[in-house]
Amino acid sequence: MKALVTIANILYLFWPLTLLFGLRKLFQKKYPFKDRIRLSLQRVFIGWLLMALLLGFIYLQDGQVFFFISEQTNHLLFALLGLISGGITIIWALSRWRKNRIQLSDAQTLEDLLSLTPDEFEKLVATLFKAYGHQAQVLGGSSDHGVDVVILSKDNEKWIVQCKRYNGSVGEPVLRDLYGTMGHEGAHKAYLITSGSFTSQAKEWAVGKPIVLYDGPSLVKLIQRTQLHRSQLRK
Repeated sequence: MKALVTIANILYLFWPLTLLFGLRKLFQKKYPFKDRIRLSLQRVFIGWLLMALLLGFIYLQDGQVFFFISEQTNHLLFALLGLISGGITIIWALSRWRKNRIQLSDAQTLEDLLSLTPDEFEKLVATLFKAYGHQAQVLGGSSDHGVDVVILSKDNEKWIVQCKRYNGSVGEPVLRDLYGTMGHEGAHKAYLITSGSFTSQAKEWAVGKPIVLYDGPSLVKLIQRTQLHRSQLRK
């Protein structure tokens, strides 16, 4: 055990190198500068956690910690590094979690729908399907055929969803393309959900086809009905 404590001591001596471990990301220009800063701090925090584990191990074994500088100064600098890198990393993780955690309560009006980003709108639609017991996967930009969300229904049917978060009207050509995509994807049903509206030609063309249309007002009503249903189930 003494040998392990000695090795831990030697490794801990070089905890400032965790800065170099993280700062390497700053020079990887394939990422935007903001992302490089975030990734750098994350890596610094990971290195700091490893060093903190080593320090804890040494103290648990009643070992003597080696320092290049005074113990008080070392611990102060070490704590500051963990506080800064860890604090920023945790704040960023929480903000990202909140951003991805789109709830039905976030869309009570048309104005609420229009205030969402396209990505948030897609996540809202996926949340709506999940509320009815279906499985929903948001594809977003990874789809090559305009499919934003894929649904596996409770009856094991595949449905595809295209989301249009804007204030305009969806025309017949968009529905024709979606109908073709439905066949290409082998889907049983397709949904086109928009915060805007549909032209009369689009509505007429969809009649008799396995395509379900939701415009902004009908989507808001569906969300409100879903919330009411869920609140009644909780009682």
